[in-house]
Amino acid sequence: MRDKEDAPYARAYAMEAEPETASGLVDEYLQVLVRHKALILRLALIGLVVSILLTFTTQPVYQTRTSLNIESLNSEFMNMKSVDPTASVPMDTVVQTQIKLLESDTLAERVQERLTSEPHPAGVLRSDWLSASLRLLHLGGKDTIPFATVLAETANNTKIKPLGLTQLVEITCDSWNPQIAVAYCNTLTSEFQQQDLESRGQDARRTSDWLMHQASDIRQKAEESQQKLIAATGGNGLILTEQSSNVGTDALRALQTELIKAQADRMEKEAEIKSAEASSGDAMPRSVQSAGYAAQKSKLLDLQQQVSALVPPLTEANPRVIHLRAQISELQRGLDQETSNNQARLLNEYEAAKHREQLLRMSYDAKQGSVSSDLEKATAVDLLRREVQSEQQLYQTLLQRAKEAGFASAMQATTIRVVDAARKPLLPVYPRRVTLALAGTLVGLVAGVCFALLRDRRSGLLHAPGETGPLLQVDELGVVPSPRALMRPPTPGIRGALRLSRSSAPTLKHVYEGRDTEDFALLAEAYRGITHSILLADRRADPRVYVVTSPNANEGKTTVVSHLGVALSHRGQRTLLIDADLRKPTLHTNFDLENTTGFSDVLQENEDVTEEFLHAIQQTSYPGLDVLTSGRKRRMVSDALHSKQMEPLLRSFSQTYDVILLDTPPMLHITDARVLATRADAAILVFRAGVTTREQALAAQALLQRDDVPVIGSILNDFNPGRAGKYGYYNSYYAYQGSTDAGTERR
Repeated sequence: MRDKEDAPYARAYAMEAEPETASGLVDEYLQVLVRHKALILRLALIGLVVSILLTFTTQPVYQTRTSLNIESLNSEFMNMKSVDPTASVPMDTVVQTQIKLLESDTLAERVQERLTSEPHPAGVLRSDWLSASLRLLHLGGKDTIPFATVLAETANNTKIKPLGLTQLVEITCDSWNPQIAVAYCNTLTSEFQQQDLESRGQDARRTSDWLMHQASDIRQKAEESQQKLIAATGGNGLILTEQSSNVGTDALRALQTELIKAQADRMEKEAEIKSAEASSGDAMPRSVQSAGYAAQKSKLLDLQQQVSALVPPLTEANPRVIHLRAQISELQRGLDQETSNNQARLLNEYEAAKHREQLLRMSYDAKQGSVSSDLEKATAVDLLRREVQSEQQLYQTLLQRAKEAGFASAMQATTIRVVDAARKPLLPVYPRRVTLALAGTLVGLVAGVCFALLRDRRSGLLHAPGETGPLLQVDELGVVPSPRALMRPPTPGIRGALRLSRSSAPTLKHVYEGRDTEDFALLAEAYRGITHSILLADRRADPRVYVVTSPNANEGKTTVVSHLGVALSHRGQRTLLIDADLRKPTLHTNFDLENTTGFSDVLQENEDVTEEFLHAIQQTSYPGLDVLTSGRKRRMVSDALHSKQMEPLLRSFSQTYDVILLDTPPMLHITDARVLATRADAAILVFRAGVTTREQALAAQALLQRDDVPVIGSILNDFNPGRAGKYGYYNSYYAYQGSTDAGTERR
């Protein structure tokens, strides 16, 4: 019997004494989440609904992709290495440059102009769920997006990136229409190939034309030199052989050979200068470009791309745009300076070659004049012959180079090869409605969890058993379950229906008398455990006088006092309940007693306590339990509590009763409980689960400690396991009770 009475208290004490481990913290957080499960589920539902609503007006986006292989031409083919000066550029630099060219605004405008010039629809019909639903219901929703807008949006959503350490480049095109996405992606690759062919073809044709013009001049000079040779030999074909030459003629021949090489070198430099002069700064031929020029050009394209992405929506007055424009200007000046340096370098090389030719010519003329007069005619003939040969050789060389350049311009070989062409996508890539719905639900859940934890932290309410012990450093005498917590699984018949329909606090008769007693057996067990805890908490000799109070009103202290009185009387304790709440007395209603003469009448008497006032104590229907109601005299309540009759009254009651419980007003805003507690042995604090805050509990304890009143413990009232996140808290009791009933029936 004693074990059954101690069960609620032992369970609460075990929870209080349990160390705060990691698993305990997790369990505490889980309880907080269960308490606020409705809030968390509502926020998750709101997140789901918001994500679905957002997808209703979102235009689907289709994505297609293509990949390109950036190759380099064979520089040894047709000796093209001597014609193409870019053949030695590193491949990684070439790939990065090609990517910047693919991202350039010029190429994007070229693609848009080509697609606009071809047959195309006027617009794209909106295909979001809202527009589709309106069209299905014939409520409108036929608005279309202009073709130019869709095309511009597709251009803005085109991404180019390299694929690892390969020469492959991937182009991704996102558009509101799958056909436009495929058309833009494929047109971009074809236009880029055509642009590459045109760029290299123009450079090769320009070089070929200039070389052909120079070859024509050399041919004319060669013919003139041939006529001079014929005139010098008289038409008899005089040949200067090596056997008849001397040291002077050998030196003259050597100078002539060097002179021929200097002339060829000077002409090549002049060709490069002419080609550079014929080109603009943005179309600088590759022969003039250097590695620094290419790097700065790539940076310039990158900055221009960033400006295009910002303007619009930003304006030219935006600081970020101004900063980018300044960087572009600085790079442009650097490019102009690099171009000027390259042109100056070519000019210096040309002047050096020209000067070398002049020096060789002067040396050649001087050497020619120093040759012996005997060999003057033979030397002149030999020189004319060699001049003819050198001019013919130079003519053949220039003609060969011109043919190679012409072949390079005519050869339709591009360095861009399409690996995978763009294909029409079947499904949109955005919005991913399932993913967005899950994300919205997840965001709602996370927000709900955070809000629940924050709300629980800020509220600071006492929810579950075991919280008051560590907080106040006093024993938790017991836990009073909420009537709703006593709703066991419904049983067939009227009894089950009555149990589920009961939502108000049960009366003393429900708990301890009549046919409903078994429905509230757990409540009676809780009060028996509390009385046992009270009797064990203070082992001093009888009688015991306790003040029962709470921090605030409506925390159930009067109900607790009534039930404790019945439970104490069942234990054989002669118990007196005094309604010391003179401002709002309700104790007499719990026992169906008259409130005529009572506690206030006794306190306001000037004479000693008489037998007449002692007869104001009323007996209840429970043996051993008496009640002294509040009485009707409620004037000057504070003065009455300081009456000189207080101590004699309590001393007189102590001669008759084992336990005296004083039901007092809430103590945070009214001093009655504090005044009475100084005349009693100890105080008992009553807290309502989910109503009393931690700060209020601490404040009430602090007031009692300041008055030097011992607190033997606290009682957690109206505890609902479901509301506190402790589902199944009383399942073990019901399981045990069920097994006991079954055993009784078998017997």
